[in-house]
Amino acid sequence: MASIVSVNSLSVAYRSGGQDVPVVHEVSLDVAEGQTHALVGESGSGKSTVAATLLGHLRHGSRITGGSVQVSGADVFALPARELRRLRGGTVAMVGQNAGHALTPSMRIGRQIAEAGGEVPVVELLEQVRLPNPADLARRYPHELSGGQQQRVAIAMAIAARPKVLVLDEPTTGLDVITQRSVLDLIAALSDELGLAAVLVSHDLGVVAHMADEVTVLRSGQVVESAPTRQLFARPQDPYTKRLLASVPRLDDAGLAVVGEAGEREVRPRAEISDDAPVAVSAQDITIDYGKTRAVHGVSFDVRRGEVLALVGESGSGKSTLAWSLAGLRTPSGGTMRHADGDLARPAQQRPLSLRRRVQLVFQNADTSLNPRRSVGDAVRHPLRFFGTVPDRTEAAERARQLIADVRLDPALADRLPAQLSGGQRQRIGIARALAGEPDVLIADEITTALDVSVQADVLRLLDDLRRERDLACLFISHDLAVVRGIADRVVVLRHGVVVEEGPTEAVFADPRHPYTRQLMAAALEPDPDARPYVDDTADWADAADGDDIWTDQGDDGHRVRRWRPLNAPVAEGIL
Repeated sequence: MASIVSVNSLSVAYRSGGQDVPVVHEVSLDVAEGQTHALVGESGSGKSTVAATLLGHLRHGSRITGGSVQVSGADVFALPARELRRLRGGTVAMVGQNAGHALTPSMRIGRQIAEAGGEVPVVELLEQVRLPNPADLARRYPHELSGGQQQRVAIAMAIAARPKVLVLDEPTTGLDVITQRSVLDLIAALSDELGLAAVLVSHDLGVVAHMADEVTVLRSGQVVESAPTRQLFARPQDPYTKRLLASVPRLDDAGLAVVGEAGEREVRPRAEISDDAPVAVSAQDITIDYGKTRAVHGVSFDVRRGEVLALVGESGSGKSTLAWSLAGLRTPSGGTMRHADGDLARPAQQRPLSLRRRVQLVFQNADTSLNPRRSVGDAVRHPLRFFGTVPDRTEAAERARQLIADVRLDPALADRLPAQLSGGQRQRIGIARALAGEPDVLIADEITTALDVSVQADVLRLLDDLRRERDLACLFISHDLAVVRGIADRVVVLRHGVVVEEGPTEAVFADPRHPYTRQLMAAALEPDPDARPYVDDTADWADAADGDDIWTDQGDDGHRVRRWRPLNAPVAEGIL
């Protein structure tokens, strides 16, 4: 089959200090109609640079130093400006990582799709990407859509001019598992319908296993391995590929994986939590409202010292809202939240410093939570001085360097700006900053979402080490169920602000009893092209909780399920 995309010995470099610094070195790949070719590797591997060349894009200061990029028979970098503009969108289209940033907030959805060009009517395009009520949705603004709907609109814009090639740059990063699965299934269906050749850039090897026909593994701009997907996942040849695959958490892992240099994999057992470990923070019957909308409804949980409690669910389930409320960034509408040192239902600025420093939050995106103009050492020193845990600036500087060392970084990095660190290093600085208040409760809100698999594994092991060393109670927010399986001791499953299942992690994953929990697990993608769904059957259901009759206990270990019934069935409770 003839290739639509042909990249031949491509080399790209940028100028620095009067010299060429290579970022891509002799990369080659071919993609035929109807095929999906994945580029994988850690940050800085050159995968996004290679993908962008299909549209004739190079970062400022970069240039082609060798090789060629051909799309549909045309040499992309030899095209005149007019032909290059015609190529972009007409022959090659891109779906980026964050559709919310790609859409114009002040322009209605329909107008934005119309401006993308093409002969296909807007409503027909919205129907093609499986969006409900397309005529109504076309009149909405981007902020009125969910993240999954925004991504579908971005796909509609990409296919409006009926391109031959689709570049997918981390198209599902940040989406929950159910939304991610539906977006990926949509992309696969459209590729088949329209005969698209696709180039997928992703650090999520579960996504790659599900989507790709061929995989090219990049490291420092060079190809280390390229093979058909099933062959690469079953029999990786290069130690780097083996380490990447071994670093991916699995749904059946009973702890966090420790990966050796040759890719050997060992699962570290979870820390043992004493039955008499004191409760660090307690939430009872919490409700949280946004105007007239109830985001969290009657949620209760305790987190003990040394324990990791995970909150999981789709976007909009209320898990991050609960985290922000616990941190004092959102005041609950009802219920109680208490720490041993005081009331947590008050906003952070009204809490005494002695209580405020006890509960600290690590933000999802370290890029935006660190001041780009101040050194990372200053980011750690500031809370030390704010909480008064050090007597003077000299002691603050020394203590900041020690905290940076505690998160397994070189203290010499304290003088660098955030932009001079990698994503994983910035996330470690975020953890060090949270530790500056000497907390006993740490809230980790989606802290590994955008990290490469190997960096994610390192950050998770760090968090696990810290909770063991410092006896921290940790509230862990995530939509990645495999990560939750590895690090959490207990799990709370939320849907639309309501708890539907909770219990010890092993019990919930071994025998998920609520249909929604099973739906989440069925949507999770394992790093194996031939993997069967973690659970085979999910039921259509309706809530059957009534008054005080809310829960069905699944044993004496705290595993319980909100009452439900099969849809259109008259029974009070469904059993899977």
